[in-house]
This record gives sequence, C-alpha cells and structure tokens, in this order.
Amino acid sequence: MRLLALGVDHRSAPTTVREALAFNEGRVETGLDALTRAFPGNEFVILSTCNRVEIYAGGPSDAVPEVDALTAFLAEFHGVPSELFAGHLVSHHDAGAVGHLFRVSSSLESLVLGEGQILGQVREAYRAAVARKTAGPVFHSVFQTALRVGKLVREKTGMDQGKLSVASVAVDLAREVFDTFADKTVLIIGAGKMGDLTLQHLKGLRPGRILITNRNPERAEAAAERWRGEAVPFDRLGQALVDADLVISTTAADEPIVTFGEYVRAQRARRNRLSLILDIAVPRDFDPKIGDLDQVTLYNVDDLRAHVDQNLKRRQKGIDPALLIIERETAACYATIQHQEAAGKVLKQLGNRADQIRERELENLFASLSQLSDSDREAIARMASRLQNQFLHHPRAAVRSAVAQADPELPHPLLSAVRDLFGLADGSGKSPIQKPT
Repeated sequence: MRLLALGVDHRSAPTTVREALAFNEGRVETGLDALTRAFPGNEFVILSTCNRVEIYAGGPSDAVPEVDALTAFLAEFHGVPSELFAGHLVSHHDAGAVGHLFRVSSSLESLVLGEGQILGQVREAYRAAVARKTAGPVFHSVFQTALRVGKLVREKTGMDQGKLSVASVAVDLAREVFDTFADKTVLIIGAGKMGDLTLQHLKGLRPGRILITNRNPERAEAAAERWRGEAVPFDRLGQALVDADLVISTTAADEPIVTFGEYVRAQRARRNRLSLILDIAVPRDFDPKIGDLDQVTLYNVDDLRAHVDQNLKRRQKGIDPALLIIERETAACYATIQHQEAAGKVLKQLGNRADQIRERELENLFASLSQLSDSDREAIARMASRLQNQFLHHPRAAVRSAVAQADPELPHPLLSAVRDLFGLADGSGKSPIQKPT
C-alpha cells in the first residue's frame, strides 16, 4: 500500500500557478474521473481551494502513480506546460501524506492560522470523491479521521479563537460594547475594499439600519444595494454621525474627515448616547481627541492590530499541542491502514483457500454421481457456496473488527492465529494444508 499527496499551496507557488492548476466549476468531478481512467485501481481525492491544489492518491504499491506521472497528468488535464508548475510541486508519501492532510485539516498549513474554512473544504473534497466512487476503504479511513482530527485540534488547543483580520476584530469589539444590534444604526464611511470586507463581517450582527457614505455616490449606492443598506450623500455626513451608534471609517483621505468640534456637535445632538467609533483608515479619519469624550469609545487601526497580534499569539501557543495530537493520530491512522491491508490479504487467502476446497469437493462429488442433472449440480453448487459464506462470515467480521481497534504499535496476533487455524499460506507462500488422500 502506498499513499501520495502532490500539489501546490500558498507557500510553494504564486497565485498564477495555483490558478492554472485549480479544479474550478465542477472540474473536481471531471478530474477524479480522468484520474481513474489514467490510473485504474487507485483511490483519489482532489482538494482545490484558493490557496492550495492537491491530489491525494492511494493504492497498491505497484499501481499508485509516481510524481512524474501525476505531473504529466496535471499538465495534460489543464492544458499547461509542466515547466510552468513542476518546480512548485510538493509531495508527501505514505505516513507523511497522512500527516500532511491532518495538518491541512487542522489549519496549520493555512494562510491564516486557525481559520475554519479549510475543514469544510476537506469535507467537500472527500464527499466529491465518495460521489464519484474514487474514495475506497483507505481514503474513507484517512479522510474521516482527518475531519475528526481537524475538529479535535480546534477543541483542544483553541486554535480558532480570536480573529486575525482588522475588519473582523472591529466587529468583535462592537459585540463587546453593544448587547444587541437590532435597534442600532451602523455607519460605514468609505465603500472601498476595506469597507466591503467590514460589511461582510457586519452581516452576522443583523443591525437595524446600515448607512453607507462615500465621496463617490455611485460606489455608495452600489455598496448599499449589495448589503441592503442606505446610501447617504457625503455632504450629509454630519447628520449620519448623529444617527449612528457604531461608526466604521475606512477611507483613504489625506487628513481627518471628522474634527473634534464636528463630533462634539454630533454627540450633543445624539444626547450623549453611547457611541463606538472604529477608525481603521490610514491616515486616521477621526481626530484622536474624540476618544476622550464621555460615552464615546474610539479605536484606531493600531489599536485593532494590537488585538490581532494578541489573538495570533494565542493561536500560536496552540501549535505545539496541535502537532502532538496530529503526530499521535497520524501514527494510529497509518498503522490502521497497514493492519487493514494485512487483514485484507489474510481474508483473501482465506476466501481463496475455501474456494479451492469447495471446488475440489464438488468436482469429486459430481464425478462420483454422474447421474446428476445440470439443475441438480447447480443447486448443490449454490448450497455449497452458501454454506461456505455462512461459515466464513463470523471469522471475516471478527478480523475486520479486531484490526480496526488494534494497537498501532504492534502487528495484530489474530492474523497469525487465523493463518494457523485455517492452514493458510505463510510469508513464503507455502500452505501447510495437504490434499487429502
């Protein structure tokens, strides 16, 4: 049994290479079918995301494709020269492939440490392989364990705790200040990329009202339509500040757009209600002295980045515990695969030996009872086959169950016992069973 993981990720390849190799818009299914045709007798899973494209292959040692063969497949399938990406490919083999997948599902290999999206992406990749019947016993075991390990790492290490983007941290701070948002008005100043990202995170808060203003009214209108908000002309910013409980400012203005005096007037008009201002613009949009006002909390981008750094440090503390979990689970999973392979060989020997005995005895019986009709012979043969299957059912089930719970450090003694009890071939291929005289 061999396992291979081959592909590129955000560390080994630039975006252009990852885009050239991506399996987009239903091409995962097409790719799985093409892999099965090109390399029959193997199991395959394709994991294709924005930050990685990987093929996982598993099967008999003489059937799993080599790295060069999979490289040629990728070049032909995507219609790109192998010279474009071959130098960026990274491969992992056998237990190393299992450990790599477990690190991926635990987000240790992600661009953002601890992000949760990758676990769902691994699940979808596995489901696609199941649907196309390219995942068999080996990858059922490996990928189901990978999903369990990814979840276990998050539960045991806190790897996913705390946000790592300024926009998401800004929204988390808003949650700490306000108990509910159903009666709150949110004002977004700036309709660029950062404003859009912030609105994406804000969606989960379900604020009662969203106001969006921008010097370019068309951009404000477009953002308002996209996020079900209200576009506010930029020259009415003063009134919008009066209405807003939460202000998130993301412009690229050269100087502050809200002075201390302007906000003092706005806060008076608000009757000094609690106000949270998240100024994530560089340079800053709000005069820093505004944060000294009563009932006003002002964070700038440096404050938010400090929170990001604290969250990252907390996540980094979980790396070593996560690696210990992954190391233990990798060893257990790979040992289980080896036990299952050994068990499969023993069960195949057992079935073959039983077939030989049944066929021999039927041959002897039919030779001694030449008067039997063809229908009589078929009925007797079916009965003999049923008896064989019923007799072997429990030994087969016992072996499969035992190896699934085996000690990963030790060969399972039941396999040797089955060989001895049923007189199967040993490692040399010689069988102790002799033909009866």
